[in-house]
Amino acid sequence: MHTWNLSRATGQDDWLDQDFCAQLLGGMEQMEEALRASGQYGTRVEVPADADPQARLLGFIGRDPSWPGR
Repeated sequence: MHTWNLSRATGQDDWLDQDFCAQLLGGMEQMEEALRASGQYGTRVEVPADADPQARLLGFIGRDPSWPGR
């Protein structure tokens, strides 16, 4: 996710591997309560139901996929 943060903030290509995003999200959703309790992730940002895996993963960790960056 740091890749997305830095890429978006600096106006670079921020597209992540969609299969990997889906795989990460699948694993993280199973541990959501523990992840949220750790304080390392913000409140989930809602994304459209038909959002791609990257947007869903970003929303899950508390990032707004439509954040314009710079």
